[in-house]
Amino acid sequence: MTRRSEQLSPELHDYLVAHSAQPDDVLGQLADETISTYPDASVMQIGPEQGTFMTLLARLMGARRALEIGTFTGYSSICIARGLADGGRLTCCDVSEDWTSMARRYWAMAGVTDRIDLQLRPALETLLALPADEAFDLAFIDADKTGYISYWDEVVPG
Repeated sequence: MTRRSEQLSPELHDYLVAHSAQPDDVLGQLADETISTYPDASVMQIGPEQGTFMTLLARLMGARRALEIGTFTGYSSICIARGLADGGRLTCCDVSEDWTSMARRYWAMAGVTDRIDLQLRPALETLLALPADEAFDLAFIDADKTGYISYWDEVVPG
């Protein structure tokens, strides 16, 4: 099964794939295991071109603090963590021990475990518990769609 960002036209997708670095073995194995283990939910995993973009974006920004709301099996968190500046930290929010147990294994394989703080509870609870002056350089909101506005209101200064 080929994963791709569904919002891209086939022509743009083909161009991106032809001009981008391909996922390494860790990301490839994670994508394959996610598809085989969670066939019905595997559409929640970002496409490889989006992962490459997330790494590049974090790196270009010099991001030191990042937030991911909706971790699933960890593909996007690996990509973001790899792009963080030295000493950078990624706070991951998810509610599934099952999904994130796979993420933890792959974080270790990718060598990014020391950059990730997993909060295994509803994301809004995590956000409300953060210090008032907590700021993130990069936030990826990709969890339950009905909570997007609440997440945005907590993450983006008013």
